[in-house]
Amino acid sequence: MTLVVGTVGTDHHPFDRFLQWMGEVQSRLDVDVMVQRGATEEVSAVSSVAYLAAEELERLLGSADAVVCHGGPGTISLAMRCCHRPIVIARDPSQGEHVDDHQMRYVAKLHDDGVVDVPRDIDELVALLSVARPRTSLDQSRRERDEAVVRFGELVGGLLDGTLPHRPLRQRFLVRRQP
Repeated sequence: MTLVVGTVGTDHHPFDRFLQWMGEVQSRLDVDVMVQRGATEEVSAVSSVAYLAAEELERLLGSADAVVCHGGPGTISLAMRCCHRPIVIARDPSQGEHVDDHQMRYVAKLHDDGVVDVPRDIDELVALLSVARPRTSLDQSRRERDEAVVRFGELVGGLLDGTLPHRPLRQRFLVRRQP
């Protein structure tokens, strides 16, 4: 049977919407669902655990057929290291799921870059999980990591030697909000 693993990270804000959606996945599809739920209250419709040690979570994601996660960069990165194209549900501060919209902005950027799937509602989540999820090979994952490390080194080098374009002070501190 297909194993769908969900994780909401370790933030202290409850993420009830995530567990509700995962419960719907469990009821609509013929899949096993396991969720690391953090501070969110347990619901009977979904098998879950509050927290997992990092090594346990990595093993669980590695054995999953599909990964659904919150918009935390560390969690998304872990899912990708486990060769998944994650389905990401960003925490929404207007629903009390976080203090600001940084997850929503980060996830929108990753979605625009084509590296994550972002369902807008439960029907889209079910549709994404109704088909086999793409997996990357470890070689591809390592190659992408190595390319990112090289690019990061180039940026740091440019920063240190002063060759990066200068941004006005206002741009450096301006916070952009989604309308």
